[in-house]
Amino acid sequence: MSLSGTFDTMQLCDLMQWVHGSTVTGTLNISFETQETYLFFHEGDLVAIGSDDPLRLDLGRVLLSRGLISDDQLHQAAEKVQAGNTLVEALEEIGAMEEPDIARAQVEHTYETVLDLFFHEQGSFHLSTSRTSEGILEESPDISQANFLKRPIDTHQLIFEGMNRLDEWTRFGEIFPNAYVIVQAREGRSNNTAWEKLKEIDEPLSVGELCLRMGGSRYDVYKKLYEAYNLGLIDLDLMPTGKAGQSRLGPIEMLLQNARVLLSEQQFDEARTILSTASNLDPDDRQIRIMIKQIREAQVAHLYQEIAPHKIPVLAVERDNLKDFQLSPRETFLASRLSGKWDVATLVFSTPLGELETLRTLRKFIHAGIAKMEE
Repeated sequence: MSLSGTFDTMQLCDLMQWVHGSTVTGTLNISFETQETYLFFHEGDLVAIGSDDPLRLDLGRVLLSRGLISDDQLHQAAEKVQAGNTLVEALEEIGAMEEPDIARAQVEHTYETVLDLFFHEQGSFHLSTSRTSEGILEESPDISQANFLKRPIDTHQLIFEGMNRLDEWTRFGEIFPNAYVIVQAREGRSNNTAWEKLKEIDEPLSVGELCLRMGGSRYDVYKKLYEAYNLGLIDLDLMPTGKAGQSRLGPIEMLLQNARVLLSEQQFDEARTILSTASNLDPDDRQIRIMIKQIREAQVAHLYQEIAPHKIPVLAVERDNLKDFQLSPRETFLASRLSGKWDVATLVFSTPLGELETLRTLRKFIHAGIAKMEE
């Protein structure tokens, strides 16, 4: 069974509540324009997580930033990962961390990654269910990109925490309505990490830029700022988001201008990458969301000019030779669907990769001589 839709019609919290209540075993593919996340469930519990951006799930980077491992230990572990070990296995093998500590850090990092998804209002999902956990391994095109958890996560706990954070986010928004708000540390003493960072910088800074400099969870930065504001530790400047504000803030407007130039030159992927950075600065910025939608629509239209919906893509090489092209799991999955029976329009509709990703992959296949188009 499969279920697809957008978060305009079904919110993520409702979808995950259904996954939990129905004890689903399967894969949930979540798309938010510039990023894709894959959640793997077994009987309603989260057992693995994957992403098309490996840095988002880089546990080694998180452990290093928290001071739980050293640079040398991460380097030793990376060498073992290249030899075929997982990062968790490598850290255990070199004695960098004990199993309970690794499991706890892995769960905490996964929690933060998944909870961040609750704050996105626009996007789509595709849920594929399976009767067994082995079915997930066999059917999912994204399983090789997944980080398997040493301990499953109770989905109900994720939903509960996600709803609590959404309630708190509403309160944060009353003080910090957007990422353009300028904050500056007052004199005082505190162990509040946001105030300490502002004190270290010692100049007015937008909330969005502070999030970038502090790294980690955007929610955590806003929470610390909210606490600092209530303690009287920071001053605010609710700068308008017009040209005057942009000339002072700089980063977002500059990124938008660069994205517009790239869009005019039909460099769609490069424009989307720039907007991903802008979205990290301020995920609630309406201009960014509008431009992301414009770029996606323009790229899809451009691809359909190259790849007509009525044509049928077929493999131009023997299936046994596909391994020579070093395809990603998602590319391998789509290649397996090129049976000569489905036209482009049907493939776009029937695969969990989504319209844009399917078209981009087909174009890559054609340029690489992996596939050809037939009437």
